[in-house]
Amino acid sequence: MKVVIIEDELVAAQNMQLVLAEYDPSIEVLAVLRSVKKAVTWLSEALPQVDLLLMDIKLTDGISFDIFDQIRIKKPIIFTTAYDEYAIRAFKVNSVDYLLKPISLPDLSKALDKWKEMNMPTLIDYQALARQLQLQSPPYRTRFLVKQGSMLQAVPVTAIAYFWAQGNLVLLRTMEGKSYPVNYALDTLEDQLDPQHFFRITRSVIVHIQAIQQIQTYFKGRLKVKVLPALEEELIVSNRKLSAFKAWANR
Repeated sequence: MKVVIIEDELVAAQNMQLVLAEYDPSIEVLAVLRSVKKAVTWLSEALPQVDLLLMDIKLTDGISFDIFDQIRIKKPIIFTTAYDEYAIRAFKVNSVDYLLKPISLPDLSKALDKWKEMNMPTLIDYQALARQLQLQSPPYRTRFLVKQGSMLQAVPVTAIAYFWAQGNLVLLRTMEGKSYPVNYALDTLEDQLDPQHFFRITRSVIVHIQAIQQIQTYFKGRLKVKVLPALEEELIVSNRKLSAFKAWANR
């Protein structure tokens, strides 16, 4: 079996390869592709030799369904995602299967067994599937319940300037400059927040578009972002995230 992994998180991709090897050591991973652009380029040339695609939904430069707008894929796909069942519902009956991260051997085994039983289906219309999924309203968070002294307060996401991590502590800061700890990791928050409004600029900061005060050119072609309320650390957009950030800021 020849497999291609489309996944932007290095750790997740490595874990998937380990689980594949544990399921069947003869499985050959032809490529690990981390973006829509790289996936389109690679698959345009080498798709015929692929037996199965393991595809994350959220990539560095968009969502995996953007791939289907550029090339036609008639290969079976197992989706991997951090989304819950509400977002997945649209393609649950059309794809081979979906797996919620982190991927485990029992889950992957069931999906691969199902794929074998389906005898490698090739008639799935993923273009139609992408359109169907885009019609769904993702269940993004609308508010966060925070603690203020002995009281609890709901903070709407529209009032949040950014989230940032300080060691093991993650905090949100409102547009008014008030800060509250939240019981979520930034990786979890990134999936819960609407990507139309929030962007993870660095490993430790997720910012709301309305909090950005200024964007400056920076050393080696990178960008420096200033936010309000001011944040103590410098926000430098890396070259890896530059294209995605510009596309997000220019919507």
